[in-house]
Amino acid sequence: MEAITALKLYRIIVATALALGILSGVAGAEDLSVTAVTASVQSSDISPPQRVVKRMELSVSTVGDQVLVGRKVADVLANKNSYEKLIKEVFDRVLVGYSVKQVLITPGQTTQINVLLSPWGDVVREVKLDLDLGGMPPETAAMIKQDMGNIDAKINDVFIGMPVDSLDWATGISTSLIREMLAAQLPEFRVNLEIIGGQSTVVKLSLIPAGAMVQDVKVTLRSKSIPNILLLETSGAVEDAAGIMRGLPVAFVERHSEDFNNLLMAAANKRPVVKRYGLKISSEINAATDTEVFVNAETDKYKVTLEGYLDIGRLVDSTSARLHIGEYIGKHDEMFLETTFIPGSVSWQFAPGWGHQWGKTQAGVKYEIDGGRGNDILWLRQDLGGRWLLRLERTPATGYTELGIRYKLHDFISAEYVITNNDKWLRLVGNL
Repeated sequence: MEAITALKLYRIIVATALALGILSGVAGAEDLSVTAVTASVQSSDISPPQRVVKRMELSVSTVGDQVLVGRKVADVLANKNSYEKLIKEVFDRVLVGYSVKQVLITPGQTTQINVLLSPWGDVVREVKLDLDLGGMPPETAAMIKQDMGNIDAKINDVFIGMPVDSLDWATGISTSLIREMLAAQLPEFRVNLEIIGGQSTVVKLSLIPAGAMVQDVKVTLRSKSIPNILLLETSGAVEDAAGIMRGLPVAFVERHSEDFNNLLMAAANKRPVVKRYGLKISSEINAATDTEVFVNAETDKYKVTLEGYLDIGRLVDSTSARLHIGEYIGKHDEMFLETTFIPGSVSWQFAPGWGHQWGKTQAGVKYEIDGGRGNDILWLRQDLGGRWLLRLERTPATGYTELGIRYKLHDFISAEYVITNNDKWLRLVGNL
């Protein structure tokens, strides 16, 4: 009997405490107003893409602000079912492709609205990306796809789970998201999108170049190790490889300069002359509307040059040709033989020698044999940068000094102003 009385007393105390809590909450709520509304949207089936969910939640919050903000919490509590029904009816009409299964309002100064959706009809189960690159070469297409990264997975995240019937109103959100992603990954292109809805949705994506585009590409092959004429067979292959840059945005070519350089070097390395002389290929791209490509072919084993000279303003021996054949005996040292032919006097000069190079400076000594006589000649060549070169030769036995300042007009032609002890003239140099 005492146990029963104690149990009843316990129940009375608990019930009284709960009643006092509820009454005090209601009494307090009479003085409070709704100042903010938060929303949560969930689906009973496949969850919609997060970007779409956020847009839905924003819409629910906006409607909740219009309906509930400023009202007394007590009024919202008292008319909770009516407000839930109103919001449900609004979103049943707005969210095409979904039926609103439940709206639950939790009143308070910050009122929470929870919406439970269920898609009606088919939902998107897979997405197929149809990428149109407008006939771009495979090498360029590979660079673009690399920039896009896992674009397929990102597009799946945008569409999978959406009701097919909702794609009409969700397309704007989806296309904006895809454009934002590609704008960060491919800023040099504009994006065109076409979406064909269905359980298997097709996204047709095409790219349009934006900004300044490469109109022309000029390729220059050059070598300080072998006659440039030997590179003629390589020029066609390199020009074909460089041609894929035409029509591309300048900024894209600049950003992918390393990739394009690799393509150019690969094209050159396949040529027989490169393998025959063990040439090392390097390239440089100056991206612009008229893009310039410089391909260097050098060897660290041999140095072979053939030059023809035409001296303007010199009366004696104004034409000549010189063949230089050298072999490197170390990383910086070269042993060579220079053979000069002078047509005017039908004479030959031979000059074996040695040279050492450090940085852009090369200097050494050679012994010139001319008609049975010989003289030691000290020589120096200084690369001045760009197309400029300084040449100095000094014969200690006779005191003869020759200074030349050379400017490269073209891969095969240079102009040199020559100054000696008693004379000066302009020399045209054919770099064969």
